[in-house]
Amino acid sequence: MDIVEFLTARIEEDEAAALKLLGDPTLAVSGEWYERRLLRECEAKRRLIGIIESARQSVLATLVSQERGDSGWVPDVIEWTTLSLNTLALPYADHPEYQPRWRLPG
Repeated sequence: MDIVEFLTARIEEDEAAALKLLGDPTLAVSGEWYERRLLRECEAKRRLIGIIESARQSVLATLVSQERGDSGWVPDVIEWTTLSLNTLALPYADHPEYQPRWRLPG
C-alpha cells in the first residue's frame, strides 16, 4: 500500500464515521458541528492529495521526457511532495497500516 492509498482509505473511514454520527438523532449540536467540520476536512485533504499527486506526476513526467541538463529542481519538488504526503499521514501514525518510513524527520 502506498501513502496515497493509505490516506484515501483513512479519509473514507473518517467520512463514514462522521456520516454515521450525523445520522444519530441524539447527537448534540456541538457534535453535529464537529462532524460537519470533519467532512469538510476530509474534502480538503482529498483536494490537497490531488494537488500533490498532480505535482508529483508532472515532475516524474518531466524527468522522463527531458534531458538531464535542466532537472536540478526535480529533487526539491519530489522532496516537497513526499514531505507533504507524509505530513498528511501523521494524524494516522497509530494505525496498523501506517509505515515507519512515512515518519517525518525530527
